[in-house]
Amino acid sequence: MGKQMVEIDLDCMTAVKTAVPEQYEMLGGRGLTSTIVACGTDPRIHPLNPKNRFVLAPGLLAGSVLSSANRLSAGAKSPLTGTIKESNSGGVVGYKLARLGVKAVSITGRAKQSPTGIRIHKNGVSFEDLSDLRGLGTYESALLLRERYGKKTGLLLAGPAGENGLSAACLCLTDPEGEPCRNFGRGGLGAVLGSKGVKAVIVDDEGATPSMNDETRSLIKRFAAALREHPVTGEKFAKYGTVMTLLNVNGLGGLPTRNFSAGSFEHAEKIGADSLYDTIKSRGGRFKHGCMPGCVIQCSNKYVDPSGKPVVGSLDYETVCLLGSNIGLGDLDQIAELNRMCNDIGIDTIETGVALGVLAEAGVMAFGDFERARTLIAEVGTGTPLGRVLGCGASVCGCAYAVERVPAVKGQGMAAYDPRVIKGMGLTYAMSTIGADHTAGNAIVLAVDHSDPNAQLIPVRNLNIETMVMDTLGLCLFTARVSLDRTEFIEEAVFLLCGRTIRFEELKQRAKIILALERGFNRKAGISRINDRLPSFMRSEPLPPNNAVFDVSERDHDRFYDWEGETAPETPE
Repeated sequence: MGKQMVEIDLDCMTAVKTAVPEQYEMLGGRGLTSTIVACGTDPRIHPLNPKNRFVLAPGLLAGSVLSSANRLSAGAKSPLTGTIKESNSGGVVGYKLARLGVKAVSITGRAKQSPTGIRIHKNGVSFEDLSDLRGLGTYESALLLRERYGKKTGLLLAGPAGENGLSAACLCLTDPEGEPCRNFGRGGLGAVLGSKGVKAVIVDDEGATPSMNDETRSLIKRFAAALREHPVTGEKFAKYGTVMTLLNVNGLGGLPTRNFSAGSFEHAEKIGADSLYDTIKSRGGRFKHGCMPGCVIQCSNKYVDPSGKPVVGSLDYETVCLLGSNIGLGDLDQIAELNRMCNDIGIDTIETGVALGVLAEAGVMAFGDFERARTLIAEVGTGTPLGRVLGCGASVCGCAYAVERVPAVKGQGMAAYDPRVIKGMGLTYAMSTIGADHTAGNAIVLAVDHSDPNAQLIPVRNLNIETMVMDTLGLCLFTARVSLDRTEFIEEAVFLLCGRTIRFEELKQRAKIILALERGFNRKAGISRINDRLPSFMRSEPLPPNNAVFDVSERDHDRFYDWEGETAPETPE
């Protein structure tokens, strides 16, 4: 089945399939979403304007069961940061779109009948009346839609936060069991789709029959074997998931605690990997869960309550920290409940955790007050004035309550690594084109002295470029311990799945072009060098217990994109 682009105009309620332009053939994921947004959206428009183009694109390697290669990207101008934005996720939607031969879905306009569903299947695209789902949470919506359209459909859902246009609203994607727990979390893309009157994108790949040859089957087996043989991707991730990072970061003194006022948490052991593993195992929950077809890393989990009733899948590091230590909670059951509430309402757990920390700093809640945190998150769903403030993220909360310590860059709350200790994260937070987003280049994985301000620039810059490559391919970053160490796997996959011979270094050069394109969009949107800085308190306020400050030089910030002069990016028409 040949690849096609799908252009949806909600003003006219039309969907047109077109051939893939030549300049897009070797793009996928973030590389494609950012190119389409940068070339097809006026950077000066309001993010909730109907002309803001919302784009979905499976990774370049999606559609087979190559392990961890079916991530899906979404892109638009962000209502949270005002920048170009990409968020990517696992789940089944990217796999199903790729099996249908869909290279990208581009959505503009605003549906007159809201909420609307966009259903994509082998015979084309149809628009569905979802007015009975108005205001429903993502869990109930998923249940009703799977009953209506089939258990095997993949769903992308906006919750009440997205319907209400809240700038920290996420989008939830279903996992292989149909739980809407895989998220386009960062940047408020739920508000963009919600502003278009779209409640759900429904993907049905029944009848799709992509072919696979013996060489591709061999690659899939060899790559899976390499991932299983690695001690991290083959053992630790499956047992502990991403929460295995927590005690390490706590030991470094960089675990965000009580609104980033400390770097270690006295209850870290209670919410760490061993505690999570023991809790899930004793209750009959599930480890070794893959969030997408073919994944052999299986770092996800299914968290259950003391009676064995499902609560949420998956309970992951960023959420455990920011809805845990950052607001003073040391109880996994409480964190899991808040996680499920956020998923159901359709609000980013990272941004919500950072924003709750700011509200606690302001005295709106007390650190460690689970009942108050639960009430505040519930207000996001019901749309009270305070709920809307919280649902618009940490920076809005800081403005509303005159809080100086707001750990955000370009309007987006920081992920679960304090950059005063993990200094490379500070460079990623500051210099990323998509806000304070660890997924742009998670420096915790680097083999550097995280406390040395002079050791960060080159490795972090290279990591941001390689991360763009991975996001364009649709490869989970957790494969990097194998795929970036043995790049011949990537080159062979591109040849077998895309029919092109390309070296990894050329993929990196293409990644630089996309990063330059994103930077160009942001400059036209009014984002200047002054926005590429951490909040000032991080340079002046020492972080206990190590009393570190962020001291990476301004010169290193200025040199971060020095390679831009190496290539003259060609903007696709």
